[in-house]
Amino acid sequence: MQTEVSSTSDGRTSSSVGHVTPVDQQNAEIWKKPLKEEETDEDEDEDEDYFYGGTSSLVEDVTPEVRTEQNAGFQMVLKEKPKHDDYLYCEDCRSFFVNKCDVHGPALFIPDVAVPLGVADRARQTLPPRLEIRKSSIPDAGLGVFNSSDTIPVGAHFGPYQGDTVEREEAMNSAYSWVIYQSQQCEKYLDATSEVHSNWMRYVNCSRNDEEQNLVAFQYRGGILYRCCRAIERGQELSVWYDEEEVLPG
Repeated sequence: MQTEVSSTSDGRTSSSVGHVTPVDQQNAEIWKKPLKEEETDEDEDEDEDYFYGGTSSLVEDVTPEVRTEQNAGFQMVLKEKPKHDDYLYCEDCRSFFVNKCDVHGPALFIPDVAVPLGVADRARQTLPPRLEIRKSSIPDAGLGVFNSSDTIPVGAHFGPYQGDTVEREEAMNSAYSWVIYQSQQCEKYLDATSEVHSNWMRYVNCSRNDEEQNLVAFQYRGGILYRCCRAIERGQELSVWYDEEEVLPG
């Protein structure tokens, strides 16, 4: 299990344990469709050059010494429990689950519009209904994604984030990259710079503070999802960060 500590432009310090992390943190009805169960690892066929996967997470602001103990304990738990990115998180119960919450059922999933790879302006065309891309409310952030219809409920999931698998050096120079942890010593860098290989999630900006955040980015089954952690009203911009308080079970 790898641990990464990073500092943001607004002074926030974050630690990540076995979850998705933004490579460049500065740049970076239909609402009720349940998340379909994923195929087993044996059935998955992943393209080495192009990747779009699924999401889970998660982090806690603790000392390195405490985190080391947590990591060791969690790795032992994994021998009897599903791997760390098989977990989803229920915002209402404040607890993790696999496939469905015992109280609230399957996770809500808002799917992309299906668009073939290589289509010009593909990223924009994958935008789900009731969302729109326009100038961000964040100064100098360029474009952003806004809710143009009914309130998006807490617990809704977007994704997976789509893009090209690239080398670390290329990812570090991109404003659209995330690192995905595949094992203790293996990372995958996902870059959404190309609009013909990515999806609309490339336009979601990182939040500048806790009050602005309404989405949580997390790793799930080898990919990245965004989970709604605050209800998003009509006209509000979607704003993402990775979680700094949740801790994986174990």
